[in-house]
Amino acid sequence: MIESRLLHHVGIVQPSEADAQALMSLLGLEEDYRGFVPQWSALCIFTKAAAGGSPIEFVIPDGGPLERFNKGAGGLHHIALQVPSLDALAKALGGEGMRLLEDTHVKGAGPFLCNFLSPVYTRGITIEFVELL
Repeated sequence: MIESRLLHHVGIVQPSEADAQALMSLLGLEEDYRGFVPQWSALCIFTKAAAGGSPIEFVIPDGGPLERFNKGAGGLHHIALQVPSLDALAKALGGEGMRLLEDTHVKGAGPFLCNFLSPVYTRGITIEFVELL
C-alpha cells in the first residue's frame, strides 16, 4: 500500500511554451517557477497554487520521450503524489511485484526528487511520486 494522500501537482504536456502560456492565460493561472529536466528533455513550468489547492505543471518537450505524447498534441499526462520517501516506496512496490520507471530517482524541476509508476500497473494512469528535498 502506498502512503500518500497529498496531491503535489497535475502535469499537462503542451506542444510549445506559447501553448502553455495561452492555456495559463485562459485559466487565469500565474507562473510560480520553472526548470528544465534533462532526463526527459522538457521545460517544466509550475503555476502558483490557489489557497488549499495544488499547482499545475506544464511540460513542454524539447525532443525526448514526451515530444510525441498524444501524437504531439499534448494533454493530461500525470498526477503527482507526494510521498515521504521514494526509496521506501520503491521497496514497497517491489514487494508487490512492481517497479518505478527509473532505477535512480530524478531531480525534478522544483525542490524535489521524482519517479513514475508505469501505467501498466494502474490501468493506463501515469502516477508521478514526489519526495520533497
